[in-house]
Amino acid sequence: MRICAKMRCGVEPAVTVSLVYAERVVVIGDLVDPPDPGRLDLCRRHAEAMTPPVGWTIRDARAPGAA
Repeated sequence: MRICAKMRCGVEPAVTVSLVYAERVVVIGDLVDPPDPGRLDLCRRHAEAMTPPVGWTIRDARAPGAA
């Protein structure tokens, strides 16, 4: 079973988060399978509470109805 990448969270992930450094964008996407070690799998609660670094934006790239 996969778990949220947030420390001490044992909840199953709902999204995969990618960082696009060149654009300063945090991209929230559908959960990828298989897991990609260069991305973060987060549970819904931690994805919704996430704040980007200063100067960065968040882009929600999930499929319609997945949000």
